[in-house]
Amino acid sequence: MASLEVATRKKSATKPKDESRDSLSVRPTGQSVTLMNGLCEIVPLLARVIGSHCEIVLHDFSRLPNSIVAIGGGLTQREVGDPINTFALEKIRAGANEDLINYRVELSDGRALQSSTIFVRDDRGVAVGCICINLDMSHVVKLRDAVSSVARLLGVDDQLHSESELRVNETFPKTVDEVMAEAVSEAIREVGVEPELMHKRHKVHAVRLLEERGLFLVRDAVDYVARELGVSRFTIYNYLNELRGQEVEKA
Repeated sequence: MASLEVATRKKSATKPKDESRDSLSVRPTGQSVTLMNGLCEIVPLLARVIGSHCEIVLHDFSRLPNSIVAIGGGLTQREVGDPINTFALEKIRAGANEDLINYRVELSDGRALQSSTIFVRDDRGVAVGCICINLDMSHVVKLRDAVSSVARLLGVDDQLHSESELRVNETFPKTVDEVMAEAVSEAIREVGVEPELMHKRHKVHAVRLLEERGLFLVRDAVDYVARELGVSRFTIYNYLNELRGQEVEKA
């Protein structure tokens, strides 16, 4: 029988004691554990029913960052014990207030996915996890493009293309280090200055971006960011305190 305990069979040896005061504090309750255990049973079966073009992933937020506790299908080559990605972290940091339905994601190999992220809430209304559903739409996209090409040749209005679809730059890392590396690289790119040339204002800006995107919900993120920016972990905490103080003043 599948249960949350199964999720510990991978990568448990790599999980150090969480000493970060910034980790997400979703503690499991009896109700949330029962809920997650039930979903652990359903997720692989549901993916099999839908078919090989479907992947369903269950994340348990009490196990961040290695939060995948059940998965059915192999579109993204992930497995139990793999981490959450930066896209979902940002949604959690923002309060996990809104489900995202039918957004578009393109994999590194060019395949197109239609994805949905649905938050799982306990009886208190607290988001304790999420279900991510990915559908491989590659064949549909190819068919649509072919029909659209014929329509253009015939001078017929193309009603199949819709540019209003939400497109998300989402990746599917296999390790926590990949999650942190992706987030930090993106922040540095947005700041526009390499770490060795950064002044304090640049580093604070980078930390602000990473805070907004939820990276500091991941244990060891403070140490990782400190190394990448060439400062001490205490400096990162000072930046975070400074930024959070500004948020309080604005409130």
